[in-house]
Amino acid sequence: MTIQFSNYGQERERIATESEIEIFDLIRSMTNRDDLELVRKSDNYVSAVLGDWDLARFKYTPRAKWIVFPVLEAGAQKHRIESPSDVSSFADLLADSLAHIVKYSN
Repeated sequence: MTIQFSNYGQERERIATESEIEIFDLIRSMTNRDDLELVRKSDNYVSAVLGDWDLARFKYTPRAKWIVFPVLEAGAQKHRIESPSDVSSFADLLADSLAHIVKYSN
């Protein structure tokens, strides 16, 4: 009998597309937070992380283009985007997510 652990939640090598890096830079400038990190915790997306919290999860590849705000929206509602700059239209969700994280962080 062997025990096999799933690959979920731990940080992995950051492999992000240029567009995902552009989205992260936009999120960082919109939040004015230099302590945000770009992290890959899943094979399926990258995250803008503040401490232990995922502020936003996003994917931007030729086949999938979306952003999710897991702190606010149950069920990981994917907001479709056409270009990295579309993320700026989610400023309210981003601000609300950041406020929630700040409120419940140490």
